[in-house]
Amino acid sequence: AARRALEIAAAGGHHLLLNGPPGAGKTLMARCLPGLLPDLTPDEEREVALIAAAAGDPLDGGHRAPFRSPHHSASTAALVGGGIGVPRPGEVTRAHRGVLFLDELGEFAPAALDALRQPIEDGVVTVARSAETIRFPARIQLVAATNPCPCGYDGDRRRPCSCTDRAKDRYRTRLSGPLLDRFDMRLVVPRLGPRDLADSDAVESTTEVKARVVSARRIQVNRGRLNRELTGSDLDAVPMTTEATSTLRAAADADTLTGRGWDRVRRVARTIADLAHVDMVERDHVEEAISFRMGFA
Repeated sequence: AARRALEIAAAGGHHLLLNGPPGAGKTLMARCLPGLLPDLTPDEEREVALIAAAAGDPLDGGHRAPFRSPHHSASTAALVGGGIGVPRPGEVTRAHRGVLFLDELGEFAPAALDALRQPIEDGVVTVARSAETIRFPARIQLVAATNPCPCGYDGDRRRPCSCTDRAKDRYRTRLSGPLLDRFDMRLVVPRLGPRDLADSDAVESTTEVKARVVSARRIQVNRGRLNRELTGSDLDAVPMTTEATSTLRAAADADTLTGRGWDRVRRVARTIADLAHVDMVERDHVEEAISFRMGFA
């Protein structure tokens, strides 16, 4: 399920939250994501090079999408840009056209995380100063990993949780509802046992998965934009079967989805259909997309 989620996220550029205990492989999965993404186009390479120059970063000249992984002690200015004097691009801009990975999401300052909400939604960062306002590009794919509680083992099958209910509630409230709602996909990643780790029969190479991702991305480029960027009116025009629409409405009626979640499920379902190379979004696509919204209580 985790590998499938990573493929779907890569194919549609979807924001992904991985929730699970230490040792589940969340960080390893996130660091595999850039290898699944299509190479940058010449125009995108130029954008990335200009940002690196403005930030004072070395130019690597590669074709791979940027991958930034700031420490959880990073300040708001370090994440979104700013600083004393001339504002400098932050991590969210340095990850433009690539992946911003936030490990140990619950350890970041709540104010810094909430400052990411606007860039995630709009694809730009606005830094206001008394004399002028500067806008930095920030078209990123946000991937984050978090433990379910302070000790990390709430719900783990092999080790009991040592946290009090109050400690767990306080930990979870560090992540605001509006921020969590901006993740297209939220997945619980359990720890695997030795037998699971030894079973490699179903493992595919990065090359195989990347080929499917690139094919699905090509469909989206021909359509005009990534599925992550589809607007409400774009989604209204996406063809869906009657059964798929009924399944989506049933989830909304059961209060499983927020208004923003409604559109995010439709975007993910469209990506799943693109991976299957079908024009019509079907019930199975919607059901799978909904299953990837359940990873954080």
